[in-house]
Amino acid sequence: MLLNSQAFPVRKDNPGGIKHLFLRLEPPAREQEYEPRFYIEARIDFSDVRSGYHATLGTNSILDMVPVEGDMVWTRDMVRPVDVAAILTSKPEGAKLRNLPEFVTAENVSRVETQYLAYLLRNTEVRVFRNFALNNYSFPGESREDFQTRCLDLLNESFRRELDAMRDVVNRRLARIEQKYLNSVRAGEFESDRRTTQGRSRLHAVAEGIAELFLQTELTLGDCDLEPRYADPRLPDLEQSLRTLESDVFLEIQRLLNSYQEKIRNIDDYIIHPNPRDLHLVRTCILWMPAGAELR
Repeated sequence: MLLNSQAFPVRKDNPGGIKHLFLRLEPPAREQEYEPRFYIEARIDFSDVRSGYHATLGTNSILDMVPVEGDMVWTRDMVRPVDVAAILTSKPEGAKLRNLPEFVTAENVSRVETQYLAYLLRNTEVRVFRNFALNNYSFPGESREDFQTRCLDLLNESFRRELDAMRDVVNRRLARIEQKYLNSVRAGEFESDRRTTQGRSRLHAVAEGIAELFLQTELTLGDCDLEPRYADPRLPDLEQSLRTLESDVFLEIQRLLNSYQEKIRNIDDYIIHPNPRDLHLVRTCILWMPAGAELR
């Protein structure tokens, strides 16, 4: 694990190479004892090849001032975030500083930094969204809803191609129905001509309705209200064939929509952890905070 090089001159009462900061007390007190903590700023440069996620996050943490010995591991209750806006560079008026512990030396601070970076490796993660059908990942800061909308847009072209291919099949079925029930009828008989005219009118109406359905069908995540008309064996053969076609069209469009909606909704969390090379110490300081103060 790499640490940024810093110099920590050894002084028993105060390692002079470490900057001292102070936590603001609200409201300010005339006299207040301040006790020391470690304060570390770090930068995490996430760069995940699989998801293409690239982002830089900063951490500002207060750490308990305890000796770091052996295989000691920092736990979450020993590391607390702090708002940098609450940190002062000058000692507050009336602040009385307690003595630094004897173990606060350059060597101890170096071990604290090492353990802090190890803590970040264990406990830092970024969650993004992944769509399995597209093998696509969300952008930094992109909400699930926005990512889902983007997946819908990416799948829309493929959906339109399948819908157009379905329409070509339906048009061929219409042509076969026309050939079977209308074009083979002999002209000249009044009743036959009348039925043919009615049949062509009905076929034209069905064709127009189906064409309109294809034009109006859009890929969305909402429910699709399609009401198929099922064939009735008591009806003439032409009408049965047309109703069967209408029903098939409704069901196939519904199936296609359901299939694509499932692809869009097939989203899960993808967790990114930093690598050691992604971690960079910015600075390590001693932070004086009011004795007994609780961080929010």
